[in-house]
Amino acid sequence: MRMPNRTVYLPDELDALSRRLGLNLSRLTQDAIVATAKEHPDDAFEARVAAAMARIAALDIDWPADPLAASRAEAGER
Repeated sequence: MRMPNRTVYLPDELDALSRRLGLNLSRLTQDAIVATAKEHPDDAFEARVAAAMARIAALDIDWPADPLAASRAEAGER
């Protein structure tokens, strides 16, 4: 699994507290994202669709509007 590096910004007081408590900020962040997604499943789904559409757009592929149209035409279907 790919684990991109992201930056989390904390006020000095929270940074110091997290260090004193020995918190794993990566794990906390992951858990918070999963919990938020579970609370808002429609939003999470929309975010995944938007991310997938952005990746598709970045590929710059000219997708056919109806990929089966040519096959249907060859078969004489409507």
